[in-house]
Amino acid sequence: MDPTTLDHFAAPGRFTTLGRDEFSSSDVREVVEVVQGLLIYDVVAEPFYGVRLTPQQADAIHERDTARLLDVIRTVDPRPLAEPRPPEHRVGARCHAFSRLTVAFLRAAGVPARARCGFGAYFRPGWLEDHWIAEYWNDSAGRWDMVDAQLDSEWRRRIGFTGDRFALMPSEFVTAGHAWQAWRRGELDAARCGLSAIDEHGAHWIAGNLRLDLASLNKVEMLPWDVWGTRWEPGDEPTEAMLHTFDAAAALTVDPDSHLAELRQRYEGDAAFRMDGHVLNAARGVMESVA
Repeated sequence: MDPTTLDHFAAPGRFTTLGRDEFSSSDVREVVEVVQGLLIYDVVAEPFYGVRLTPQQADAIHERDTARLLDVIRTVDPRPLAEPRPPEHRVGARCHAFSRLTVAFLRAAGVPARARCGFGAYFRPGWLEDHWIAEYWNDSAGRWDMVDAQLDSEWRRRIGFTGDRFALMPSEFVTAGHAWQAWRRGELDAARCGLSAIDEHGAHWIAGNLRLDLASLNKVEMLPWDVWGTRWEPGDEPTEAMLHTFDAAAALTVDPDSHLAELRQRYEGDAAFRMDGHVLNAARGVMESVA
């Protein structure tokens, strides 16, 4: 592995920079345990954990910056971050926050890590569900391993997950770029890719996740519902130019280690993918400025 690539992903980004005295660890299992003690998946907080979140806890799902998220966490419960909170003292999160916080704690310890956007195959059999995980450089094995910090014991029990959440298989988590290429080859039904919770699926969803994954590989980890750049609405047909644009991005994201310079050039130089500081927060239905 090129040391330059590892150095790039070991350094914090704009949304993963933490204070000097914050928690950090090079032990991914310890990091995941801490993350799970801070966050609770908001949608299932009540049915899974018997917790009704306050407005402050629930609104934390919209926080993009990890340092500010930790401030919210401490406002809710001031105990040290490494001390697990009971579920009712955690703050609301979705998969991207579990992944981004994992990445931030690892990067703070100098471990190369990156958040990846794509699809989980273990939530609903036969479907690829919108999802984020974290990748970290497993130095002893000389490879990137995918880890899902969201999968605590309750999640694993509910979905019957029996794999290794610290070393997911490519068949268990499919990056957006791999999903895009499989769809373009006719090997994947895009109508089974999306988010079943809102009954929305399709190639436009794969494209949206590809845009998010490209930004994340440039250490700009956005919210899953942030919308900017080139896109098309459900039911619309993309133009050939749009398809070729996403083809080029997918070719880079499926092998980011070999294409790091091109990844950065594509993101910075292509208005279709560059987050310019103004995004549509689709969950709130408003345009927002991103500092």
